Amino acid sequence: MKCTIIGATGYTGIELIRLLEAHPSFEIVCLMSDSMAGESMHDVFPFMNKKTYSSLSSFSVEHLMETETDMVFLATPSGISKHYLEQLQNWSGYVIDLSGDLRLPSEAYAAWYDKEPIDLQLQQRATYGLPEWNRQAVASSKWIANPGCYATAVLLGLTPFLKEKKIDPSQIIIQASSGLTGAGKTLTAQTHHVHSSENVRLYKVNQHQHIPEIEQALFEWTGSSDPITFSTQLLPINRGIMAIMTVQPLIDLSEAEWRSWLIDQYATEPFVRIQQADPEIKSVVGSNHCDLTVYKDDRTGRVTIVSVIDNMQKGAAGQAVQNANILAGFDEMSGLTQQPIYI
Repeated sequence: MKCTIIGATGYTGIELIRLLEAHPSFEIVCLMSDSMAGESMHDVFPFMNKKTYSSLSSFSVEHLMETETDMVFLATPSGISKHYLEQLQNWSGYVIDLSGDLRLPSEAYAAWYDKEPIDLQLQQRATYGLPEWNRQAVASSKWIANPGCYATAVLLGLTPFLKEKKIDPSQIIIQASSGLTGAGKTLTAQTHHVHSSENVRLYKVNQHQHIPEIEQALFEWTGSSDPITFSTQLLPINRGIMAIMTVQPLIDLSEAEWRSWLIDQYATEPFVRIQQADPEIKSVVGSNHCDLTVYKDDRTGRVTIVSVIDNMQKGAAGQAVQNANILAGFDEMSGLTQQPIYI
């Protein structure tokens, strides 16, 4: 299947190239970047100097037709994808958007992203692409809204507990930490090395744009309409997310029983691993895995769910390829069997 990546020079675009190059059934036929059109990838990134890609091109639907592209990956920032999606509305191929532009309806998007939303009819064409909890809908779609990185980590942790009514939906407190690649390639004061190195910084506390995304998915899949408390912080690492979710259980199980139950919930999912040891980010970096575990505090009665993912893989490019496999009818694990880069 022939693929084009729009926004090929960003962090997510580079990761998509790495994954699709190793995929047995996808072929990259075009790399697009309006800001760097005409330049070669090996000039932009010298580590690609043995690649044979044609020069970066500017976006046009006509060029997609010329290259016989079957699937487009939009690796462009939120607010930018919208302009490409509007031009793709009559194109017949598959579209996987890794930005936030298709995740929320217009009013919520405008409020949380502070950007002009895409037309509601176009937004409603997209399926929310978290395969573990929306696989059937993904398989029958043409447009996919690839989930946000924090949302992926949190939803994989919370959804089974809420779906099976094991926890109080009104008592959910989440603290989530991310590596700096989650902020994108554009340099800001908070991602500048001098500010980020040897530092841990809170940001967007109770204001992160993944909050409504998480709440929307939980409502759709579990019926829970209660708001979550969500705080985020930047870690002085390149990749990885750890989400720590403190919840109030509605049933009394031991820690071992909680873990056994969680193993059963994800028994058939190839990318979700339930850990008996304490989770760590290094155990998932470079892979499409999500590691989960659960702890019980016998003193307070509360339960802590911990989820770790690589924000560039399961939180972005890896999940996009997972969704692409489903759309194309390939093995869902195809091209995604890499072990984590632990060392």
